[in-house]
Amino acid sequence: RADRVFGPDVDADVNPNFNKFETALYIEQGVTPKVTLVGQSSFQTVSFNNGVEQVSFNGFGNSSLGLRYGIFKSPKQVVSLEFHGVLNGGGEDVPDGDLGRGGVSVELRGLYGRNLNIGKRSAFLDFQVAGRSRLNDDPAEWRSDLTGGLKLSEKLLVLGQGFYMQNGETLRDPFDPVFSTKSLKGQISAVYWLRPKYGIQVGAFKTLWGQNVVDEEALILGLWQKY
Repeated sequence: RADRVFGPDVDADVNPNFNKFETALYIEQGVTPKVTLVGQSSFQTVSFNNGVEQVSFNGFGNSSLGLRYGIFKSPKQVVSLEFHGVLNGGGEDVPDGDLGRGGVSVELRGLYGRNLNIGKRSAFLDFQVAGRSRLNDDPAEWRSDLTGGLKLSEKLLVLGQGFYMQNGETLRDPFDPVFSTKSLKGQISAVYWLRPKYGIQVGAFKTLWGQNVVDEEALILGLWQKY
């Protein structure tokens, strides 16, 4: 949900009514020792009203299918590349919540992961950068994600994450421009393994800073399964 918007001057100076409920599926399947199939999809219910514009959507959000290729691996580090084809649904397609555009885009993502020890506990860092090009008149997006994980016990994993995203502006239609946007979101969560192959994740995230984006805050619930 959100009741403020970060405007062009970066201040949260507008009072909209924004609500979103999303159910998402993410899956990874190893194909070869170096190649992993990665897929995801989502279903969204979104409403937005700022006193001037009122939009609502109920349907599929973005869906993507891609491959990750391992470039380098050691006991401490791993480097890989991902390439995705993305089918943009009618929900939030570009960072400023431009509803209903649809279309297709492609994404190239680089990933770096490292194992750590903090005291006697296992930990890890994961850093990703990505560029997404949309195959229509919408602007390209640039993303960077940072995740840190700390294993507090055999059953409990704590995660801290940061997500940065920005896009340029475009005058695809003088009466319907897409503005340049930036956002930095933070998320904290915990994964508790009920059984060796089944875990539950609970957490929250919030927009920490942005430009032309809603000041979003949310609760998350996730189910994990290893197979």
